[in-house]
Amino acid sequence: MELEKIKLAIVGLGYVGLPLAVEFGKICPVKGFDTNKTRIHKLKAGIDVTNELTGEDLNQASLLEFTDNISEISECNYLLLPFLPQSTIKTDQI
Repeated sequence: MELEKIKLAIVGLGYVGLPLAVEFGKICPVKGFDTNKTRIHKLKAGIDVTNELTGEDLNQASLLEFTDNISEISECNYLLLPFLPQSTIKTDQI
């Protein structure tokens, strides 16, 4: 498939999802979705509170859009749901 035809949605912008969204957002249109409105607001402002990525990293993903509106990902033709392996999740986080 041609990159121009790909519209990717990445659900969950944590330690795994955000770096994926940024890298894909450099080469194809990406909707980065997260339910945390504050996180989305900060990412739109170029701030990653986890300090995994810099504002410059976020700006390089010119085809990436952040959203907390689930209906916006309906226009995407690919969906990526990144997750951490269960062994890395502490039981008090579940």
